[in-house]
Amino acid sequence: MISSIVGFSAFLILVSIIQNYHEQRLQDEILETTKSYMVFQTELENRIYTNIYLLNGYVAYLKTECGLDWRQSPNYLSSLVENREVYIRNIGTIMDTTIVSNYPLEGNESTLGVDLATIESQKQMVLETKKTLKKTFQGPMQLVQGGEGFVVRVPVVREDTGYWGQVSIVLEAARIYEAIDALAEKTSLNIRIYNAKEDSFYSYDENPMKDPLVFVISPSLMNWKVEVTPITGWSHFGATHIIVGVASLLASMIVGFLSYYSLKTNYRIKHNSIHDSLTGLLNRHFLNDYQELIISAAERRKALVGLLLLDLDNFKNINDTYGHGIGDEVLIETARILRKVVRTNEAVFRIGGDEFLIIFPMIEDATVLENAGNRILEMFHDEFRIKDHDVWIASSIGMGVYPTDGKDFEEVLQVADNNMYEHKKSKKN
Repeated sequence: MISSIVGFSAFLILVSIIQNYHEQRLQDEILETTKSYMVFQTELENRIYTNIYLLNGYVAYLKTECGLDWRQSPNYLSSLVENREVYIRNIGTIMDTTIVSNYPLEGNESTLGVDLATIESQKQMVLETKKTLKKTFQGPMQLVQGGEGFVVRVPVVREDTGYWGQVSIVLEAARIYEAIDALAEKTSLNIRIYNAKEDSFYSYDENPMKDPLVFVISPSLMNWKVEVTPITGWSHFGATHIIVGVASLLASMIVGFLSYYSLKTNYRIKHNSIHDSLTGLLNRHFLNDYQELIISAAERRKALVGLLLLDLDNFKNINDTYGHGIGDEVLIETARILRKVVRTNEAVFRIGGDEFLIIFPMIEDATVLENAGNRILEMFHDEFRIKDHDVWIASSIGMGVYPTDGKDFEEVLQVADNNMYEHKKSKKN
């Protein structure tokens, strides 16, 4: 009887070992996969936007150098794309909604004189560019001249009469896919991409993806949803591992117990080194490494990084009134709220007693921070029921954007800190 109990206890211990080890492996993999994805996204956006930026130069040329006479543009367009790593199939000039020129002309003759507002597949985006006077991105799509590509359109607006037309580039779909293939292999990621209409147009591996991480590339323009897993899939442990482990454990109880305590100790040490022990959020120690990764990626892409700093109003009064036990529960509840607000690629840190930081990588403007801040303030609007106590939790928030508000992470964090205290002061007033 005693031996049966010992054997069953050993089995439970092994299951616990495997579960803890598996969870730690998954946490590590998710973090590493996120880092690899950030490299993937940065390099892919750099390659695509390098091509898109050429359009801005062409618009300026049309308006200032040749008085909107597109017939003078072939030499300029030739020099624009010469000796560059570009994926451009052709560059079009559109008066109102009708194509009046295409460079190079060879192979694109059939597009001249075509009113894109009459082409069902392109009508919506052409008219949207005309109406909103904003850059648009469409694809992959079948082209008027044949083949598949991605189309970027930039409006041309005169100061006196307003909208004049558009310029566009067609990016070769095949070359974009080749670039994604190469980057997926480089970063060891399995990638699946959906366009703005939620249609999947690229898969590195056609097999179903299990529990992918989800990110968004350039939501204001491309708006691609990307599903990501490690190229070999997530680590998992099946029944075979358990059976072998049980057999090994029953053969040597001493080895089993030593392994258990060793793994538990390693797991606890590694987890505690990067996580806050109370809330489970990432801690300041990990922030030192993470900020370098985020800033480096932003600099390569010439993108923005948003910081949202938050602390709790009158937190000392909560501790004094209800005790530190309730104060800890308030911090845990705050962490739960912040986890609920953020998206997959946004990281939440506890960096002080009642001070929290959310990092928003690769944003295009401060609107993302403002929206998140408003959501957080709304969630702190009511009293919280914590261990039979009605506790009022309020927060103050400050925002900062790199590199707009500072030349390095610490300067931007200081700006966010100053803004947070201004917010706190305005509520007291």
